Amino acid sequence: MLAFLRLTRPVNLLIIAITMVLMRYGVITGIMERGIAKFIAELDVPVTRAELALPDGFGPQLPLYLFILLVLSTVLIAAGGNVINDYFDTRIDRVNKPDDVIVGRSVKRRVAMTGHLTLSGLGLLIGVFVAWRAGMPQWALIPAFSIGALWTYSTTFKRQLIIGNGLVATLTALVPLTVGLYELPLLKRAFATPQVVALPDGTQYEMEPVLPEFWYWILGYAAFAFMSTLVRELQKDMADVKGDEAEGCRTIPIVWGMRWAKGIALFHFAIIIIGLLLVRAWLPDHRLTYWYIGIGIIGPLLLSAGFTYIAVSRREHVTAGNIMKLAMLMAIGYTLIIPALP
Repeated sequence: MLAFLRLTRPVNLLIIAITMVLMRYGVITGIMERGIAKFIAELDVPVTRAELALPDGFGPQLPLYLFILLVLSTVLIAAGGNVINDYFDTRIDRVNKPDDVIVGRSVKRRVAMTGHLTLSGLGLLIGVFVAWRAGMPQWALIPAFSIGALWTYSTTFKRQLIIGNGLVATLTALVPLTVGLYELPLLKRAFATPQVVALPDGTQYEMEPVLPEFWYWILGYAAFAFMSTLVRELQKDMADVKGDEAEGCRTIPIVWGMRWAKGIALFHFAIIIIGLLLVRAWLPDHRLTYWYIGIGIIGPLLLSAGFTYIAVSRREHVTAGNIMKLAMLMAIGYTLIIPALP
């Protein structure tokens, strides 16, 4: 049982769940609370947050039980994808990391396949239910696409040039984007009629959300997830050259060489860092943002880029990838700062 659990990569699944929770409560709730704080600051009378009479249902609009099911669906599908990836990667892993091979040793191959089908099937059923109950049946395509993409990646695209990396990056970007695709249309619908905030003395103000700001943040995180995952995939390809080459894979470091792979990775690093500097420039008066982005996110990115540039052995490439993962976690953590932004 523990061996099968390891196949699902529980730490990665936890990161997915945390990302979705922070998109809902860090980005969406954070922006709304930030708006309330600015509203209070502009009033001529002293009022606390607790004294305001806010509209019913103020906050994220997807019912909590559906959001929990949405997270569960995403995690189950990701777990199934991790299992099937290891199922088809057994021969590659025997070369790259022989001590970590699970399928065919600790877990029988038929058990791994059954586990993949069970996890993916449950994830699909739950995802379809959420889309139906939320009144957005079109988003049932998201779990269906994800399952198909993970299967095709593991069986075919992982061994092809570029397309495999792009597919994994797209699936990663879907994690924060999915929250926005559900929450923001519901939020727009909720504010289609005037929403009123009442002060303790009975004075009322009409509230209008700035919906584009929600999309800026959600799409920004999706773009960061896409670009940073491309870098992580390149780092993994550089670390796994030996096993991939033995299996006939056509990854960038195999087809174009290690120098080109490093150059492409560093180019993507540069794009990510420029994007972060633009975000920091957009909020020039917020000191915590200045230092958090500079030290907490750009710092690990530069360190990972440096390790990528000098890496020669597999261990060095893995180290560069682990530092990149730290930068990604720090970026997710920035959502907790959004309510305090000016």
